[in-house]
Amino acid sequence: MAAITPITPLTSIQQTVKINSILTEDTPQKTGERYSFADMLKAMLNNVNETDALTKTDAVDLAMGFTDMQDLHNIEINAIRADLALRTMTSVRNKVLEAYSEVMRITI
Repeated sequence: MAAITPITPLTSIQQTVKINSILTEDTPQKTGERYSFADMLKAMLNNVNETDALTKTDAVDLAMGFTDMQDLHNIEINAIRADLALRTMTSVRNKVLEAYSEVMRITI
C-alpha cells in the first residue's frame, strides 16, 4: 500500500487573491500609478482565457492518461479557478450593461 502524501497547507486569502495576480505585462506596474477600467477588463479577460486554456490542457492530459492520480486535485482546482474567473467576468459584464442601460434612461 502506498504512503499517503500530506496536503500542503493553504496560504491566507490575502496572499492568495491579489489584484496583481490578474494583471498582465501590458498594464501599468509603477507604484502610485492608477489602473484604468479598460486595463482591468483586459486583465480579467486574459485571466479567463488563461485559466480556460489550462483547464482544457488538463482535461486532454487526463483523457490521454498523462496525469498521475496525485494530480487530480490540481486538475479540480484549475477547473474551479476557470469557473470562478468566468463567473466573475460575466458578473462584471452584466453590471456594466446594467449601468449603461441606467445611464441611457436618464433624461436631460
